[in-house]
Amino acid sequence: MRSGSYDGATITALGHAGFRVEYPEKGFSFAFDPYDIDDVELVDFIFISHPHFDHCDPSSIRKLLKPKTKIIAPSACQKELEEFGEAVELVNDKNKRESKFFKYWTVPAYNIDKFRTPNEVFHPQEKGYVGWIVEVGSTRYYHAGDTDVTPEMEALKKIDAAFLPISGTFVMTLEEAMKAAETLDPDVVIPMHFGKLLGSVSEAHRFQNLMRDKMKVMVLSTESYP
Repeated sequence: MRSGSYDGATITALGHAGFRVEYPEKGFSFAFDPYDIDDVELVDFIFISHPHFDHCDPSSIRKLLKPKTKIIAPSACQKELEEFGEAVELVNDKNKRESKFFKYWTVPAYNIDKFRTPNEVFHPQEKGYVGWIVEVGSTRYYHAGDTDVTPEMEALKKIDAAFLPISGTFVMTLEEAMKAAETLDPDVVIPMHFGKLLGSVSEAHRFQNLMRDKMKVMVLSTESYP
């Protein structure tokens, strides 16, 4: 399925690691990492995790913009987001910030053992790439970005809905994502980073089946599944 409900919100897969979270009764919506989207439902906030093309995609961002949409991203995305001017808020720290609708802050996102070359990981810690926590009332959403299981992730408390990558190669493997889910112990896990470039929706359902007796997993995808 493409959409599901949680905490009064509708969560819709945009494909790959992209999602829209809409609170119709509260009158706002936000998106994470839209990439190669065919969805044009506009949002009020867009969170970007890092500058790689499959997470920071200006053409997809344009499709979601309202006149006052805010784009929130780490400073590493400055060049990629230049065209959006004052709509962009660049964040280079872990401080908690607040909008009219929610609080938000970053969690470092980086690789530990996924290597581009023998001495270089795909997502180095020093680049300042992030995951995001968005706290709506008492509900905390965690979009992990492109990451392995890190000490910063393991230290997180009270995560309600966790978007976790599962496809391996550049991010956590399915087995590592299971470890992350057990450590975070959220109310619901939403697997991501599959379907468009690598990984498959069948792997997401495998993750769901393996976690069936431990926690709720909601598979949301733009891809069809038999």
